[in-house]
Amino acid sequence: MGREMQEHVVGPMPVENFLDEFLPNPEGYDTSDFASRFASASNDEVFNLQSIRKEEESYKPFIDAMGPFAPQLSFVNTSKHPDSKNCSSFTFNVMPDVCVYADGTSHGCDVSKAEVIIEFKWGDAHDAFSKNPRVDIPVVSQTDKGFDTLGQITSYTSAQLGAQYRTHAFSVLIICNRARIIRWDREGAIVTNAFNYFHEPHLADFFHRFSRASPALRGVDTSVTPASDKDAALARTALNLASTMRMFRVAVPRDPAVEGSDCLVLIIPQSVAKGFPLVGRWTRTCPAYDVLNKKVVMFKDSWRVSKKDVLPEGETYRLLKLHKVRNVATCIAFHDVIHSIPQQNTQTVKFHNAKWACRNGAVTPHILHRLVLDIVGEKLTDFESSRQLVQSVRDALLGMYL
Repeated sequence: MGREMQEHVVGPMPVENFLDEFLPNPEGYDTSDFASRFASASNDEVFNLQSIRKEEESYKPFIDAMGPFAPQLSFVNTSKHPDSKNCSSFTFNVMPDVCVYADGTSHGCDVSKAEVIIEFKWGDAHDAFSKNPRVDIPVVSQTDKGFDTLGQITSYTSAQLGAQYRTHAFSVLIICNRARIIRWDREGAIVTNAFNYFHEPHLADFFHRFSRASPALRGVDTSVTPASDKDAALARTALNLASTMRMFRVAVPRDPAVEGSDCLVLIIPQSVAKGFPLVGRWTRTCPAYDVLNKKVVMFKDSWRVSKKDVLPEGETYRLLKLHKVRNVATCIAFHDVIHSIPQQNTQTVKFHNAKWACRNGAVTPHILHRLVLDIVGEKLTDFESSRQLVQSVRDALLGMYL
């Protein structure tokens, strides 16, 4: 996964610019208290882990040092606790060294609730990024161990984004006394320059800002909200789901071309983590409960390519119906999601040509697109006879080519 990801990494972004762009302080915010507390901690060498020889011995001192700058967050050592709840079907363990939570109750690794993932490496050979990058070469290390680390942190974030409804996520890579902060979305990743977090305040500042940031700035998709207890119970019954399944509410306009169009309000289950590559459409589909019409419909969520000559999928369905194409489901609602703040939009491609950016291939913009179909089909693997399977394929071909 590391080699696949390398072309989609943009950096090194100056860390001060990174923080101001993606986690800006409120206007007029007084930073003097934070600066004073960091200076005191730095002088007391609470961040100084250089004397530690084994990586696993660094987790607790790091957590103890960083926690006071973000008391609203919980830093949990997850280095021996793989996520067996959300990632049991994976061919690899999802087991970050430290997970950061906002709920105050999570223990062990749970990518469906993790806010920030931190990975440690105690040797320069394992750094995923070049120590002295130049504009004419990739920011990603071209060594096998570097690719392994990039693949590891990419797979962790991919699982996190897959198990949650998020627009983006942040992670941290620690190489002994150096750190980098990374912002991930469906276009790729933006990575900061490396900095010494013993003596420079950027990492403590990152967690200080993150702990006070809105859910939208943190990367939560705020267009998806927890369902009410009543709606959740109705949806679980209609969808035949377990009573423990977390349920969410989402609204999709019936006609995005009409301002103030009526919306379909749907109740959908928690997203499922998958061991797929992070970049691209990352299509998610699931049966959903239509609250108003009290029926089950099909919900689809994907990050489509955002170019003028690429029609949104919902618009394609509309045109097919307009021209009376056979065997095509009816799309009853669709739209491109307009987020409440710019930071919720994909950002990687926006910065791929920045003056500080090393050579990269992050050039394809994406936007979140949702649609609703009026029918929930059966899985092709559930056919009752070979005739039914062949007939299904035939009907699809008629819809595509005739």
